[in-house]
Amino acid sequence: MSGRNIITRELSDSIRQCLGRKVKLTLKVLVKVETKGDKTDNRVLAFASCRLFVLTAKVPTRVDQHFHYLDIQGVESRKPNQLCLTVCDRVYTYYTTHEENSSHEVDTMVLSLGTALKNIFPAVPLTHIIRKVDIQPPKRMQQLDELERATLGGTRDMGPCGGFSTQYMCMCDYHALPYREEVAWDVDTIYLSHDTRELYLHDFDYLEQKDLIPIISALEYNTWFRKLRASHSKLSHEAIERILHVVSKSLSLEEIYLDNIGAKAEFANKLSLALLSNSNIPLQKLDLSHNPIEDKGLSNLCGLVAKLSPVAGGAVHISNPIGRQAKGLSHLNLSLCGLTGKGVNMLAHSLSVNKYMCQTLTFLSLAGNSLRDDVNNLYNFLAQPNTLKTLDLSATECAIDAVFGALLRGCTSSLAHLNLSRNSFGSKKTREMLPSFKQYFTSTLALKTLTLSQCKLPADALKNVLLGLACNENISEVDLDLSSNQLGGTGAQILESCIHGVRCLSALDISDNGLEAQLGPVVAAISKNKSIRKLSIGRNLNNIKSKHVYHVMESVVQMIQEEDCVLESLSINDSRLKTDLHNLLNALGSNHCLQSLDISGNYMGDSGARLLAKALQINSKLQYISYDRNNVTLQGYSDIAYALQSNYSVKFLPFPVHDALLCMKTAPERTENLMRRIQDTLYRNVSPMKYSNGQAFRLQQGFLLSSTQQQVDRLVLQTGEAVRTLRRSGSDLVGANSLQWAEGLITDADSSKQLISHLHDVVLRRDEAGNPIETKLHQISSDLHTVITNYLQDTVESMVRSAQDKCPNVLSEEKVVDDVRAACLAKSQLSSQLVETAIVEQAGSVILNKVNEVNLAIASTVSDRVIDEVVDSLSKTCKNLQNLQSGEGPRKRASTGTEMGSRERGSSESSTRSERSDTVSQGDDTTSQKSDPSPLKLEYLNLATPQLASKRKSLHGRKLRPQSVVAESLDSVSELPSSCGQLQHLGKARPRRVKTRAPTRPMGRADLVEEDHDISEGVDTFFRPGSSTPTTPLISPDSENSPRLLKYGSTSSVESSPHTGGARTGSERGSIESLTRSDSLARSESDVTRESPRPRTKSRDTEEEDEMEDEDQSLDEKSRSVTSLIGRRSNEPMLKRSPDMSARKASTSSNISSMDGM
Repeated sequence: MSGRNIITRELSDSIRQCLGRKVKLTLKVLVKVETKGDKTDNRVLAFASCRLFVLTAKVPTRVDQHFHYLDIQGVESRKPNQLCLTVCDRVYTYYTTHEENSSHEVDTMVLSLGTALKNIFPAVPLTHIIRKVDIQPPKRMQQLDELERATLGGTRDMGPCGGFSTQYMCMCDYHALPYREEVAWDVDTIYLSHDTRELYLHDFDYLEQKDLIPIISALEYNTWFRKLRASHSKLSHEAIERILHVVSKSLSLEEIYLDNIGAKAEFANKLSLALLSNSNIPLQKLDLSHNPIEDKGLSNLCGLVAKLSPVAGGAVHISNPIGRQAKGLSHLNLSLCGLTGKGVNMLAHSLSVNKYMCQTLTFLSLAGNSLRDDVNNLYNFLAQPNTLKTLDLSATECAIDAVFGALLRGCTSSLAHLNLSRNSFGSKKTREMLPSFKQYFTSTLALKTLTLSQCKLPADALKNVLLGLACNENISEVDLDLSSNQLGGTGAQILESCIHGVRCLSALDISDNGLEAQLGPVVAAISKNKSIRKLSIGRNLNNIKSKHVYHVMESVVQMIQEEDCVLESLSINDSRLKTDLHNLLNALGSNHCLQSLDISGNYMGDSGARLLAKALQINSKLQYISYDRNNVTLQGYSDIAYALQSNYSVKFLPFPVHDALLCMKTAPERTENLMRRIQDTLYRNVSPMKYSNGQAFRLQQGFLLSSTQQQVDRLVLQTGEAVRTLRRSGSDLVGANSLQWAEGLITDADSSKQLISHLHDVVLRRDEAGNPIETKLHQISSDLHTVITNYLQDTVESMVRSAQDKCPNVLSEEKVVDDVRAACLAKSQLSSQLVETAIVEQAGSVILNKVNEVNLAIASTVSDRVIDEVVDSLSKTCKNLQNLQSGEGPRKRASTGTEMGSRERGSSESSTRSERSDTVSQGDDTTSQKSDPSPLKLEYLNLATPQLASKRKSLHGRKLRPQSVVAESLDSVSELPSSCGQLQHLGKARPRRVKTRAPTRPMGRADLVEEDHDISEGVDTFFRPGSSTPTTPLISPDSENSPRLLKYGSTSSVESSPHTGGARTGSERGSIESLTRSDSLARSESDVTRESPRPRTKSRDTEEEDEMEDEDQSLDEKSRSVTSLIGRRSNEPMLKRSPDMSARKASTSSNISSMDGM
């Protein structure tokens, strides 16, 4: 070999200096290149990792040409010393400087080129990158074929995420853009750790648009990523072009999400061509939603149907270029694309023609497109037997009843999710309901979600939906959304009569339907359906009168307090309930079913937050609570944070953004501290832990004895007194056995009050002796630790043997193998404490907590039944003994103790009669109270000492927390300007004396005296907490401190009356002054209210106008009552006026005269 055919050291140094030290060369070959005529020049081919450099063979050298490997379109070698490269449709020919019959250097260059490409794209065939490879004779391809088999067979490591970093670096070099190390790190670290196969361009939106181009291009030959998502990204034209290029080259993309990228009709045409040109792409899901491609773009996609033909494989690619794939298209989303009925008809025709589409398509969304015109082709496609599981036609203006006609014929077997919200129901011409509508619901076999919100659902349609689902026994766990349909009273009646029989429902949404007062009966009917676990009833009480809200909320409380209630989630959001929400909050403390509660948008204030806090202190079921937009201040959040310290069940409290923002403006530091306390508590609750059931037992004991203690004590006292009386009298009407039976009942009654605590002690003693559940858990943890240890040791041995098989030379010495084994065994030790913590403390805590709940349920059932029997038996026994004591004698023959006990445990009918009659023994006072039918007397007596109930409260009543008096007072103070009904209980409830004489002075006309005075004067004194208003005014009509009475008398009545020699005392004047000024305030406000127009539909906010009219009538009655009372006291001696009161008289007279002057 001559020296001129060898690259000298000086030339090599010059090449290194020319290309830079960062460029790593794998091969350098001296070749000849043909120039003009038959002349040739020497060149040096330098193969780098991504490029081929052509340099001059002189020192100093320079780069003559350079090609990126991806630009090479063909490689040919028909002669042993010839290499032809086709780059960008131009052929470059090179000859080696060795003998013409030697092909060694050419084969080495081809192998170096193939090795470089396989290092970058290891999982892609070489022929897919370089379309034409022609080397003659074929035996020269042996080394290249072996390299292909080695890489495609998986014997070489491709690197993280299929070698994405290397491919990204190659694409940066290809596009002459800078290499971003953070991009490679994110993919190699974050994506690999999550094992995600979806490349989301939003993760790199902080870069410039040009930097996205190599990231997208890296997917061109990457086989790791199977999904490309560019959702909601405004991409440049170059980036979109690279996406199209990737689609035309990729071999692994199965899902492409290009929603809301600003693509138009031209993009749809290019995308269809790209998909058509790539017959190897396994695309299954395509999302082009929120792009204005319109009918023109859709026609370009469907216009390829006529150009497609069957291929050799037997698959038919019709309509959609991706329809030819073996798996086929399964997901197509074209919602909000500006389509009309014409474009959808073309698409549906393409889907119908493709015989494979009915077997592969499972998701179809055309939501937000205008399908107002006839879309018969779509109905024909839906009428064919298909495999659709999700169909979204919301807001398409299609006729719902016509859709169900097609669904009945083709979508009953697999359709699970159907969304037809915001569509009209039928046409105005056809009012009759099509039979197919109801038949679909009776015949569907897979329905799980049905959304019919904002459809203006007619009453007949609602009835058919409910009855159809009620008749279907093949489906279950159905989620039904009927929100925003304005069902009103008619819909409420249908729901009330039908909903309890629809046993296939698991979730029901009837929010925003204007049900108002009819919501109460609907809720009562829903409570009878024991399959509904999720209920939404919000936005139904915005226009309801306040007097009806109580009954609605009482129905809700009754529903969640039932023993067999299965409701897990309740949403009553945006109902503006204010204080009407308190009953529900009071019922949460002992609720045993609800896990999720949404009470946002109800303006419950700090009083509601406090009630919620009290409920959280004893509730052990709620896990999720949404309570934003409730006008809660720092005080309310402080109460909630304090309550969460003793609550271990709540795990999710969405951050109250609206209310917390207002708090941040006033006290940012305190707000931050409270929110941190709440979040810390939630973090504590997320970690599983075992909690004691002592609190739950004590809570249940309080529920059982809250209304039983006094009743049992009263019955015990009455029964004991009757027994002692009969023993002293020595009566023969009753036997000794009966008295012993009664005394035994008294003993049982005393023991029953503490029965649940004794049952709790039974559980504690068993736990102290050794809970078998905990013992078994410890045993399981020990056995599991042994199994884990053996498993790890076997794994170490297997790995060592595998390493010896792969690297026998390195691991041939026993010492090295022993060292490796010892190091692995040291790292494979798993602490027994870790296993015990995972089994006993974490999994065991969940199990033991559930066992404690079951123990509590058993104990409460036993105690509740025993107490009921005690009350029942004592009532009957006390009644019989009192009859004997009064001399009436038994109605039947005397009974022994055994006979009495058997008779007292008789039928439920006799128990009911005894409960009704045991109230007779309460005394004459109770009897007289009940015999008096006067509501005025009953209302007056309710203001005094509360009367004890004669019967034991139900479980619902015992678990419901009473209404807070503080909350009521706070609400009344907040409505001071428009609420003057605070005096109503004094004027109506108090008994009045019978009028025996006429008033001493005649009543004058109100228009004779005009008076102006400050109506707000004295209001703060009257409503001041702790102030007491006298029941009877002690002031005469001629006092100057009674300006309200001037309207009913002459101006001369201001002076002293001849019948009354002096003035009244200061307390008398203050009482009548505050009363009359409040009366004037109410009258002035009611006059303004009567002048304002009233709407037809009265809401809670405007209902006070009706109450003002009632107050006017009550105030007239008050004035007449005050006049009569004053007249009865007119003959009483008057006290001498004090000097300060004379001064006040002069001041009042001057004020009246000045007002008259005005």
